[in-house]
Amino acid sequence: MRIFNITFNHFKLYYFGLILTAICLPVSKFALSVSMIFLISNWILEWDFKRKWKEIKANPSAERAGKSILIFTGIFLIHLLWLINTSNFKYAFHDLGNKAILLLFPIIIGTSQKLSIQQIKRILIWFSLALVVSTIISTLILVEEIDYPIQNIRNISPFMSHIRLSLLINISIFSLGYILFSKRIKNTKFELVTYFIFIVWLIIFLYLLKSFTGISIFFITLFLVLGFVSFKIQDIIPKLFLQVSLITIFLLIASFLTHSVSKFYSKENVDFDNLENYTQSGNLYEHYKEKGQLENGNYVWIYVCQNELENEWSKISSISYKGKDQRGQEIKYTLIRYLTSKDYKKDSVGVSKLSSHDIRNIESGMANYIYENKYAIYPKIYEAIWQIDVYRKGFNPAGNSITQRVEFVKTALYIIKDNFWFGVGTGDVQDSFDRQYELNNNQLPKRNWLRAHNQYITFLLTFGFIGFILLFFSMLYPVFKHKGFYNYLFMVFFIIALLSFINEDTLETQIGITFFSYFYSLFLFGSKMNLKNEEDYVQES
Repeated sequence: MRIFNITFNHFKLYYFGLILTAICLPVSKFALSVSMIFLISNWILEWDFKRKWKEIKANPSAERAGKSILIFTGIFLIHLLWLINTSNFKYAFHDLGNKAILLLFPIIIGTSQKLSIQQIKRILIWFSLALVVSTIISTLILVEEIDYPIQNIRNISPFMSHIRLSLLINISIFSLGYILFSKRIKNTKFELVTYFIFIVWLIIFLYLLKSFTGISIFFITLFLVLGFVSFKIQDIIPKLFLQVSLITIFLLIASFLTHSVSKFYSKENVDFDNLENYTQSGNLYEHYKEKGQLENGNYVWIYVCQNELENEWSKISSISYKGKDQRGQEIKYTLIRYLTSKDYKKDSVGVSKLSSHDIRNIESGMANYIYENKYAIYPKIYEAIWQIDVYRKGFNPAGNSITQRVEFVKTALYIIKDNFWFGVGTGDVQDSFDRQYELNNNQLPKRNWLRAHNQYITFLLTFGFIGFILLFFSMLYPVFKHKGFYNYLFMVFFIIALLSFINEDTLETQIGITFFSYFYSLFLFGSKMNLKNEEDYVQES
């Protein structure tokens, strides 16, 4: 196209737009929006809508996305159709604005010139490079080289939530793995070394990030990929070696988790009938034997003297004993748990044993001294077990990510039961949750009345059984029609996305929707590789 005697190469601009989107995805929501506007503008200026419409109507083949594009965009159309069942149109239109991304990428990518594997490789390299930069910035925040306020490890990513960051990391790790080992992609020795370093670094950072969702997805995807590859290997020795290695890794992980649970429930030997009744200062202890809450195997609610705790704490901290720590928790409970974790009695003697470092930990909201080791994985596992344990014992789940999610799901199931066939509508999800929390007299404070944090449940709740089936038909039909299960890059992405749906409302935020729509369209609609080559593509991987 020519404008003011300037000729535009729309394919090069389109390709640049895809690279720009890949770069912006890990580092900037604003720039990501700009990149999408760039792609839309180039697509419109390219004109040729007659050809594009024929492309959309065409039957799928190796070179054409065809009617699968229309079926995939059915995900957006279902959101639009379910306005009929909506009363909160303000939120509904906000949601539709985000969901429009589900139209943008399949239409633009599906009606544009297809990309070679080398071009897709370059997109993935730029994406991985931007992601490495993002993770380095997060690491500098973690080690306090960059002054950025964080309450816990989840906040070290300044660009997006730690869960969505972990999804992008997984995409990069497994994509780089294919680029590294595929015979179809040419790499120099320098590139091979660089990609290997990227993979190692991203795995290390995933560990530092402590995202259970990200780490779980990594191991599940790794087992599925390597398990599939092991069955493709013809030589018996490498086949058995890989399969035995996978089984060994699985057993080691299971053993570590089992040991962590066993260690958590290794309790101190306490004779509850002969507990001391008075502190060294002669004040009365309180013993709440029935509560059973533990910290490092020590009982939290025995040997508690609130008066002594308040008096001693006021001498060493500017935060009132009845005030809140830096995480917004009541500091007296943080103090009691912290003292218990060190096997100190909750009295003046116990407080006197605290170092200045311990005091800073307590003021920051750290309830157990083991949490200060931010590089170890065990404290994160311990925290998860602790949350489940206190929830089972009837304590308030507020502020605990795992047990709050249980309450979210319980509340969602009540809503689904009353709206099974057609759901609550596109805009009424949060309103329905708010009403149900009130009806249930839920223990969670109002600020924690959140949604399901499970995309499958959110879809079922929003659209009911009928809409749920239609939506997943729209999502899965193109995969089968294009034989996407022969495409390593697509299947790895799809597995990661579907696993993320279990623990996150992935398609309810701009980053999550863009992640899904962009990679789905790029790998399924954007490649020029034919189906025969795709079969070779899997065998080589």
